[in-house]
Amino acid sequence: MSETHLVSVWPQVTVVLVTYNSALVIDNCLSSLSAAQNIIVVDNASSDDTCEIITSRYPQINLLRNSVNKGFGAGVNQGMAKVRTKFAFYFSPDAILMENSMEILVNTALKNPQAALIGPLLQRPNGDIELYVMGPSEIRHSPISHVPDGPFCTWFIMGGFFLTSMSIWREIGGFDERIFLYSEDMDLSLRSTKHGFGILIDPAARVTHAGGQSSRVTWSIRWRKDWHQTWSHFYVAQKHGLTDRVRYEARDVARKHFWRALLYFLLLRPDRVRGNLAKAFGALAFLSGKKGSS
Repeated sequence: MSETHLVSVWPQVTVVLVTYNSALVIDNCLSSLSAAQNIIVVDNASSDDTCEIITSRYPQINLLRNSVNKGFGAGVNQGMAKVRTKFAFYFSPDAILMENSMEILVNTALKNPQAALIGPLLQRPNGDIELYVMGPSEIRHSPISHVPDGPFCTWFIMGGFFLTSMSIWREIGGFDERIFLYSEDMDLSLRSTKHGFGILIDPAARVTHAGGQSSRVTWSIRWRKDWHQTWSHFYVAQKHGLTDRVRYEARDVARKHFWRALLYFLLLRPDRVRGNLAKAFGALAFLSGKKGSS
């Protein structure tokens, strides 16, 4: 699609980002959004220079600073509540938006008013495609094997990159804030389709995604990610009835990872001990009814 056929759509869009210790990537990300007229950044209590970079280099941005880390979904909802434009675009801070991609996404949305979520094609800095999709009868998303030439339907969209009509977002209810981290995009996708809305990917819109660099990784962050990845998976599976054996599977995961943690302790592999214990405790927390908080 040539640039002459694209109409500027930025006045209709508010970009929402959630940051957490994103100082290493936020400047490149915001530089790629220089055409955006409305940007809201929700910072989840960063302890690095994220907020200082934003306020000093991008004073026009509406920065909401949380005193505690509320979690990804709650942060997105907080930013979305401030949106006054027709569309909102959630964008991960460890990514760069390619030229004309917003125009493409908005024009696709205007042509498909029943689409709740519209995403771009993601690619790694080395050019590899990073895109996960799901069919109507599937319960797990998987990497796409072939990229169609034009917009296509899917039943899952990655939570880090999507355009949404604010009227539809409000009808669906945004992210489930009981989920602190992980699988919130699966839950949102399932609720979107249950409300009768579609989900589209337009591969003509492109995003370069560094992946896993939105915040620096420490041992405590690794523990949190493994714990929440396990807890959130079982929570969403139970919420949507994706399996009638969810509690059995959670017990099996807890048992398996405890034994693995013991094995790696004997092998003097503390990194593997940590990861397996985090997953075991995440499964046990789900079984005990614990909320997926920080």
